[in-house]
Amino acid sequence: MDAPDSVPEKAGQTHLWFMVDSPAGPVFVAHSNGWVSGLQITPDGREPDPGRFVDYMRDEVGTDVEPDPDPEPKLVARVSEALAAGRTDVPVDLSSRSPFHQEVLRATARIPCGEVRTYGELAAAVGRPNAARAVGTAMARNPVPLLVPCHRVVPSSGGVGNYGFGSDLKAKLLANEGVTLEP
Repeated sequence: MDAPDSVPEKAGQTHLWFMVDSPAGPVFVAHSNGWVSGLQITPDGREPDPGRFVDYMRDEVGTDVEPDPDPEPKLVARVSEALAAGRTDVPVDLSSRSPFHQEVLRATARIPCGEVRTYGELAAAVGRPNAARAVGTAMARNPVPLLVPCHRVVPSSGGVGNYGFGSDLKAKLLANEGVTLEP
């Protein structure tokens, strides 16, 4: 499917949200004008918390969100199918991030399902071979995890490394994609 013809709305405008299932569990998905602007995983054992997602979108993405009373079925299906298959072909709005972070996140979206890259490899891929830590910061500030698969970025020292939703979930997501890493 092609990206929507219209451009995403910019931060500061109200976006809508809906929930779908994913390999990580239930996720909140914020969208505007056909573009996904935010995604939040519900941590294991916790009830989905719309208030937490609203706060995240306001504080971290810079936009207000409201429940979508009638989500577009094609968008819901596209997001659900992409999440289930580990695909990254859903249009995402990264405009709330710096140009460097946007570049890193776009490079991350090109990591195929079933493969990983180190923070250093990703830094080199965007022409900043000494910026592995800055790449880590971009991963930590990823507004659309799973759709931009930051779980596919690992430390060069081995293991899965850190993940905002826990290293156990990161290992599970990678295992679901056929990746096993030595600790």
